[in-house]
Amino acid sequence: MALIGTQRTSTFSIPLKVFFFLVGIPLVLLLVGGEGLVIHYTREIMAENSRTYGQYKATEEIREKGEDLRTAIWRLATAPPWRSGTQLWEESREDIRTLALQNARLEPHAKALTEKLTALEAIRKRQAELEAIRDQGVDGKDFIDKKNALANESDSILRSLPELVMAFEKGSNVTNEMGDQLRKTVIKAQDAENIVLILLVLAGVYMTILVIIISKEVVRPLIQIKSYVAQLGTGVAVPEPAKSCVLGISDIADGLENLAVYLGKATVRSEKIETERSRFRRMSLFDGLTNLYNRRAFDDMLKKLWDNSLTARTHLGLVMMDVDKFKVYNDSLGHQEGDVCLKKVAEAVAHAVRDGDVAARYGGEEFVVILPSADREKAYNAAERIRKAVESIKLPHPGSPAGPYVTVSLGIEAMVPQNEFNETILVRHADEALYFSKENGRNRATLYTGDGTSGTV
Repeated sequence: MALIGTQRTSTFSIPLKVFFFLVGIPLVLLLVGGEGLVIHYTREIMAENSRTYGQYKATEEIREKGEDLRTAIWRLATAPPWRSGTQLWEESREDIRTLALQNARLEPHAKALTEKLTALEAIRKRQAELEAIRDQGVDGKDFIDKKNALANESDSILRSLPELVMAFEKGSNVTNEMGDQLRKTVIKAQDAENIVLILLVLAGVYMTILVIIISKEVVRPLIQIKSYVAQLGTGVAVPEPAKSCVLGISDIADGLENLAVYLGKATVRSEKIETERSRFRRMSLFDGLTNLYNRRAFDDMLKKLWDNSLTARTHLGLVMMDVDKFKVYNDSLGHQEGDVCLKKVAEAVAHAVRDGDVAARYGGEEFVVILPSADREKAYNAAERIRKAVESIKLPHPGSPAGPYVTVSLGIEAMVPQNEFNETILVRHADEALYFSKENGRNRATLYTGDGTSGTV
């Protein structure tokens, strides 16, 4: 029979693959994109630092050379005329040209400074020549005028040298540019740090939202589905699993509800089947009137107990009995009373036997008891207990020649099973002993002797 479950509906639902795709892709993009930006900024910062460091080293070299040049220039400019030589002036000009080649910004300042130094060199030469003439004793107004004129020219050049040297040093100094570059590098580093912080915050927010969504739409429904499955078929009332927007999980929950309905009906059917099986099993083993084992069960158990005793080499006893003159009882009191009689006799037999003994209705008014591990004496004692138990119920039997009450006649056999015999020998011997009891007064127990003439103990 097909089972149709109620379809669980949700205001928003997506397939399971799409759910995990939507959950995973933004996180991957966030992490990969953030990593790419951080790597990009890191590379730029490293490149800027490399360039800045290179410029710094070059600037340091130029600065050191510039300081040496300034010192040399001032020594030349302030030295006495007779102590300056052509080589020193040429070395200074060469240093200026070298610095200008290393830094293009120095070129205009280097040209002006070179011209001033050349002019100052010429003045120093003329001053040296005048000093030489002076040493020769030549002195006069003309000499003084020339000397003063050269001194004025020298002073004019010397006054302009500080400005030129300062301009030259400013042109060679890239400290401001380096500062700008360093500031840019710091700004980029701060930007990279801010991006990392923003990405961390976004990742934290996204992960928090993700945990809440997965907990609500995946974890909680799965936990409830697990509990629901664990209780299926137990009869315990369990709330239905929570609804989920994920179609795969909601489909599982729907399927479990259908399964629960099916299992519930199957459980009912199973219980009914088991009840019927128990009933049929009992019907196949027990007599419906007396509730003792029936003939079929007796035959199976006798064979099994015979084989057990044969293996263990122990005694096995059997008692067969017959209600005395039961046909007369039925004819005089009716079949319904006859059934009552058989029930009461069966109850008496069941109370008289031991645990482990097997009492059965052999057929009609005949009963039989199997006595495991009972020798002939124990079997006879058991038969006597049964006989007295039946007699003690004092069920009136008007037509019985054995007395005023219902009685039974019994035949007994007990033996250690042998390979050359089977279990039917017990039935045959006990039946012969029963026949002897019925032929010799009834309401008695006879132990099989084998001679056919004597059966009492």
